[in-house]
Amino acid sequence: MTVTAPTTGTARTTSTTGTTGTTRTNVARWARWARWARSGIPLLGAVFALAGCGDNDPAPGGPLGRCGQVTRVAEEPALHVTPGQAIGWSSNPPATGRHYPAWAGWNRSYSLLARGYWLHNAEHGGVVLLHNCPDGCAADVEALLALVREQPRDGQCSGSVRNRILVVADPDLPPQTRFAAVAWGAYYAATCLDPDALGSFIASHYARGPEDLCGDGLALGGAPI
Repeated sequence: MTVTAPTTGTARTTSTTGTTGTTRTNVARWARWARWARSGIPLLGAVFALAGCGDNDPAPGGPLGRCGQVTRVAEEPALHVTPGQAIGWSSNPPATGRHYPAWAGWNRSYSLLARGYWLHNAEHGGVVLLHNCPDGCAADVEALLALVREQPRDGQCSGSVRNRILVVADPDLPPQTRFAAVAWGAYYAATCLDPDALGSFIASHYARGPEDLCGDGLALGGAPI
């Protein structure tokens, strides 16, 4: 049985069985769909939303690893603001919302990088690894760099860009947060270095930003990883 919906007029049904009951049933179905469409119910949006739910979704919030916690953040408008402008975010570290129009160069370690830049990296599907060590933690930072080097090459990237990951010193993290990882819509915060947990966060959240892009960003200093 084949059902066809004309662009105008009344829905028509062509049945290979020729049964009147089947024809009436399908006409009724098309009539219901037409009423729902006229009422403004976003049918396709609902279908895609349901289709997006499943095993490929990022891991839910909750404890992760030996000393960390993943927090999901309600998505906010990704509005651009002038670089240097103060931004108020809904979480610390920020994982959604306003940011600068440009993003930072990928595969680099930064001792100083404004959050407005690296949050744009997260919008492009990147993961930003943060550390806050007032007394220094050179060995731990080297472990973060090693973790980035272990990640597979991103097929969307080219040239010197291997993948969409940054390592950034962030003194504005909460005092109890020594290490963190940010993706668009979620962040991981930990009191200790746990490479396995960080690797798990990367695997669950990498390339899931609203703009799935790997073009390189601005040259804002930093050292290649």
